[in-house]
Amino acid sequence: MSENKKEEKVQQNIENLIKMKILMIGQNAKNNPETINLPAFCLGIANKDYPAMTPLLWNSVYRDLGMTARNIRLYGDPANIQQILSAFRSDPRYVGGDVGVGFKDKAGAFLDELDPLAKEMNSINVIAKLPDGRLKGYNTDGLGYALSLEEKFKSRGENLKGKKAVILGAGGTGNSVSYVLAAKGMKIIILNRTVVKAENLCQGINECYDLVKDQKVRFGGEDQIAQEVKDADVVINVSDKGATGKMENYSALAPANLPATAENIQANLKEAEAILRTIPKNAIISDIILAKETTPFLKSARQAGFETLDGIPMVVNQAVEAFWLVNEKELKNKSATKEKISEIMKKATGL
Repeated sequence: MSENKKEEKVQQNIENLIKMKILMIGQNAKNNPETINLPAFCLGIANKDYPAMTPLLWNSVYRDLGMTARNIRLYGDPANIQQILSAFRSDPRYVGGDVGVGFKDKAGAFLDELDPLAKEMNSINVIAKLPDGRLKGYNTDGLGYALSLEEKFKSRGENLKGKKAVILGAGGTGNSVSYVLAAKGMKIIILNRTVVKAENLCQGINECYDLVKDQKVRFGGEDQIAQEVKDADVVINVSDKGATGKMENYSALAPANLPATAENIQANLKEAEAILRTIPKNAIISDIILAKETTPFLKSARQAGFETLDGIPMVVNQAVEAFWLVNEKELKNKSATKEKISEIMKKATGL
């Protein structure tokens, strides 16, 4: 075997990627196994070690149904995505897994197949290993979020159609949420720090659904937040403001200047509080960020008396669909149902 081939084989071994710290096992993910030394596993991947709930949700089902696989959350640099997926593909223990922050809009380019909607979105959140060994990407984030938001409006005797959603952010999860809410008939405007990113996302959605003029998804920059939330039915944060790291103490409702000095954070929070006072009191304030503490955006909204929606219901809803995609064959052999999976996962989270 040539030296190049030997090097390639080492690079594609998951254990070696962990030894080289290209991949690391998450310490903050709930119920995360401490080793990959298992007969079968689903490997989740993100760009940071955050309190992901996927191991808790998936592993509660694996245990309850007597299945041998386990979900393990890993994290690493998205720049190494091709190398990481090559290792996943070549390992017979790997059956699929979830795709987290930083990898959602990058992993699809290195998979063998994409579900049509995931391809349109250019974003995935789950990979299933097909019987022939190929890797296929799907996106269940948008559906999971839409179901949780529908429940909120349903409790009021309302539905999503015609409601205005202001979406803050245009990243991987923002893609999927925007696509599905547009399909539900909501009036959507996407506001993002990098305006061209929001513009490209809007163009993709409008072309995908062939939306007519008064139904088209709109876009803009963060300077339009104050104006657009004045008649919003729901304001949704899908950006990284409030997430663990340098953006942790910022509110999604206002621009964030870096570095994260006390002065810059205070300026962000002051502007966010002023904007919050202009939002209709019957609007729903939503933040999909899962952090150790309640995000500044949700915390201020709750203090002001708004009805809020965090990311946990979305995570459970999308996890049911994702778990089914990855484990469908074994689940059918066990006569399991999505309803049963949902029941187990909700119990694990206390919902």
